[in-house]
Parts: sequence; C-alpha cells; structure tokens
Amino acid sequence: MRKGISLAYSLEDFTKKYYGALRDISSVLPSRTPAPKFLKNTSFVIACSDMSGRFAIDIISHDNIKEIMWDEKILTPIPGGDPGFIIIPSIPTIAQVLFPQDDRRTSVSITADKPHVVLDGLAFSSKEYNDKYWAEAKFYRNCAGSIPFMATSTGSILGLDLLWGTELRGQRQERIFDYIKVYGNEALPKEISQIRDDAFRDIGHALPKLGKELDHWSFTDFLNNLRIPIETNVLLLGSYHSNEDFNQLKAALKFLGYNGFLLKDSPDLPIQSNLEKLYSAITCSCFIIVLDKKASGHIAELGDMLKLRFRPVVVIRDTEKPTTAFLEDRLLTDEYFRVAIIKEISSQTLLPHVKWAKEFVEKQISNFNAINNWRSSSD
Repeated sequence: MRKGISLAYSLEDFTKKYYGALRDISSVLPSRTPAPKFLKNTSFVIACSDMSGRFAIDIISHDNIKEIMWDEKILTPIPGGDPGFIIIPSIPTIAQVLFPQDDRRTSVSITADKPHVVLDGLAFSSKEYNDKYWAEAKFYRNCAGSIPFMATSTGSILGLDLLWGTELRGQRQERIFDYIKVYGNEALPKEISQIRDDAFRDIGHALPKLGKELDHWSFTDFLNNLRIPIETNVLLLGSYHSNEDFNQLKAALKFLGYNGFLLKDSPDLPIQSNLEKLYSAITCSCFIIVLDKKASGHIAELGDMLKLRFRPVVVIRDTEKPTTAFLEDRLLTDEYFRVAIIKEISSQTLLPHVKWAKEFVEKQISNFNAINNWRSSSD
C-alpha cells in the first residue's frame, strides 16, 4: 500500500474477510433462492495491490475459469471445494493482472472517481476487436480503451457479469468477470470492521431478484393458496407498540431472502381459537423471531412455544434485561431458543442468528428424514 495510507489489516486479511462476508450472506439464503454462481462455485479469489495503493479483488467461478497459470504452474480448482486464494501485493499496476494484453497503453474506458460505482452486464473491447470478432453478434461495445475500467484514488467500482475482449500475443482472448471490485487508495476501508459493511453493500447489487420477488407477498395470500414455500416465512412476535422495530426486522429479513410477518397479519378463521392461530402461524414458518423489548402477549406465546418446540426461536433484546425473568432459565437452557442482544437491527446484525436458525432447521429435516422412512431424501 502507498505510504501514508494507514490500514489495520493486510491484503490477505482484507481478501478473506471480504470474501467470507459475501459467503456468510450467501449461506443464509433459502435453498430455492440460489446464491450467485461466483459464490456457490468459486474457483479462485485473486487479490492484488499496486504501488499507488489501488486494490482489486476478483472472484471467479468454475464456469468461467477452468485453470489458471500461477508461478509457472497450472492450478486447477476442485469443483465444490474451497477456492484458491492468490494474493499479489505491490505490483506496478493492477491492470497487468486484471487485463493482460499485447498493447501496453494506459487509456481507460470508464474511470470511477466516487465510491460505490456499479457496472452490470456490460461488454468491453476496442473498436478494432469489436469489428473483427463481435460485429455479427452485435454485442454492446462499451468503450475503446485498453483498460475497460479503473478507479481513481477516491473512487471504487464494482463489476458484475462483465465481458472483456482483447488480443493477447495475436490470439483472441475473452474473459467474463463474475464479480470484481476495484478500490482507489482513499476509498479502501480503513478498519477491518468496515470491510464487512462494504461486502454487505456490494452483495445487494449481486442479488437483485430477491427484493423484486418478495415485493407483493402477503401472509394472507400464503394461507389462501400455499404457493410460497414455508422455508421463506419468518413469524415475528412481540409488542405492537412500535412498528419501527418490526419494519426494520422485515427489511433486514427481506435482504436475506425471507418474508417476515406479524401474527396480526394472519387472517382470523372462524373455526380457529387464538391459540390455534398461533400454532398455524408457527407451522407455516421456518423459524420465529421474538422482539422482547416491552411486556406484552408475547410472554404467554413464549410459554406456549417452550411447550411446543416446533421451530427454532430467536429472542431479540436491546439490553441484557428480559421483560420477565419467569421464563429466563428455560429460554437460556433450551436448545430451540437463542437470546440475542442487538442494539440496532439490520441484515448484518441479524445474519449470525438467521444462520443459526437455518442450520437448526436443516438438522431437523435430516433427523426427521432418517427417522421417518416414508419421506424422500429430497423433502
């Protein structure tokens, strides 16, 4: 890194923290909402920095790169295995790693001079390359520079599903960039705690379908037609004195691919008692979140759930003190319950608890399938 840029991590720290944060988000997505291929099937993670402090991380899927030449050796990743990390510090320019070519000119097609610039689904080449190879295909040729994109010292740029074409030693070369992030030296997160924030911001662009698919969902529709899989529903319990907390919870869950709903959103069926209404909402959910900030009917609901033990329950508080100490010993010792102290609700603070609930449910499914021999393994 350039002298004068004080960072609390090494290049390897950054790369593994950033990639790990992306994978954490991916790990909690419902199985019917598959993770992007570059996270589900990563072959290599290449990170490099140049003498000016510019930094890039390139995440490559098995679909796009079958092997890579590194240190005079051909590296071939194992499908389904851990990705190979290649760390290249202090090179003259990161372009020589990202965009190797015969022509060593330094012209740049797109320059990001502010943070969080996003390029999605674009094709890059020179005019000569486009006319020679892409003219009939009618690809959109974005630019004519030798280097398709770069960031200034204050900018950062995220590239998703980009195609780049060039001639290398007289041979046609094309490369798909599944996911690439380039930072200028001043745009790099200064503290290791900020790296995760950046990853959360970036992954939102790589998961564009989640929000759109969930926008028009309602729990009433779910009960009427049962089209939406139970694995995406999360029952939210607690005092209704403040809608803001529930709205934050719903937004955080939506980012992670889940539909949060309140018990009051469930239609009142004439034949149902209030207790049956609770039971049906629980059985139509993959897990439950209880906001335990103010005493309300959720205390009785917690008592019922301690008896039922159908689904994992995350109890969220903003202080160590519960609204009632009567159930505390059972909540803290029962494997179906997890108490979380969260000052500010967000997808990031919620993530480890959603991950726990998802893993709990997956273990339950495995156990039930093993015991009940009439179930298929795919259930």
